[in-house]
Amino acid sequence: MFRLVMLVTDLEHCPDLLHTIGQMHPAEIFEHRDVAEADLKSADLVLVDVAEGSDAVLSGVRDALARAGNAASVGLVRGGNRRDKMQADALGLGRIWSRTRPAKEALREIELQFGSYTDVSLPAETPEQTSLSVQAMSAALGECTLSVVTDTLLPLAQVARAVDDTLEAFRLDGIDAWMSAVQMHHSHTYCHSMLVTGYALAFADVLGLSKAERAFLGAAAMLHDVGKVYIPLSILDKPAKLTDEEFEIIRQHPVRSREILSAQPNISPEVIDIAVHHHEYLDGSGYPDRLKGDQISQSVRMLTICDIYAALIEKRAYKPAYSPRQAYGVLVDMGPKIDQSLLKIFRTVAFEVDKVATVKRKASATG
Repeated sequence: MFRLVMLVTDLEHCPDLLHTIGQMHPAEIFEHRDVAEADLKSADLVLVDVAEGSDAVLSGVRDALARAGNAASVGLVRGGNRRDKMQADALGLGRIWSRTRPAKEALREIELQFGSYTDVSLPAETPEQTSLSVQAMSAALGECTLSVVTDTLLPLAQVARAVDDTLEAFRLDGIDAWMSAVQMHHSHTYCHSMLVTGYALAFADVLGLSKAERAFLGAAAMLHDVGKVYIPLSILDKPAKLTDEEFEIIRQHPVRSREILSAQPNISPEVIDIAVHHHEYLDGSGYPDRLKGDQISQSVRMLTICDIYAALIEKRAYKPAYSPRQAYGVLVDMGPKIDQSLLKIFRTVAFEVDKVATVKRKASATG
């Protein structure tokens, strides 16, 4: 797994470029004076902001970099600042970037050297259409993130193609093959968004929605957590239980989704509704707007079920994955918080996956 370390003079004054890169790649960030804690020997890439760094503190950074072995290194300098350039040279940094370098350029350079964060490593036996679909959806999610952090238009056509590829994978290979492949993604964040999308598409099919309606719901599901772009991946993909403070940061993502999508042209109000309100409950106990009852649309109710269900069946370092039946039971126990009539219909989706998985397990045990 690609390990990225950032070293800055002051955590409170981190360059915008490093913030943006940290939104696209999980990064560990340290102040120069704490470089001994950074374990640069295990880093693949070290980004060093040299601005305002004192000679005494930067000498420690230089020594740590010298012991870092094969880690690639880049220095960030202020344009036209000779002292920054001299400091970067003295540190022995491999390359130098301007602190104001366009983020897309920097991210593409990182991708060329270390690969894309969106790439998914799948077994050779993965069905062809399923593999194509999973890679396409992961790439589309990555481009959505890049568009948000660089303030450009969301790649809606790419999102639509990824949904079409997924519907075709369901038709050719079945939903179980697709779900199994998605859960091999190294990023919990990407995995969750893709699972929610897959369950939403399957749910829409059981409800008898048209292909156009399914495609719309799939695109909305892919964008439902777009506000998490502004939450560091170090929190989103944390391999341990979140602290109360980190959970409060996570809870802000629907509000950030509203800000992002409302500023985009050609985004329907229904997509914004889903992204902002999929954590609302029918009894008014959800967030961020504490909607209740008829204020919550059917599409939002569907996505709420898919979102909770996907979170329960996902395996994390701090919790085991629930079985489909266990996860469904949790949703039933939520009672009036969620739409129980829709949940009864969703049972077909949940237990179909469970049935296929059970048959495979039995075949494997006897084969």
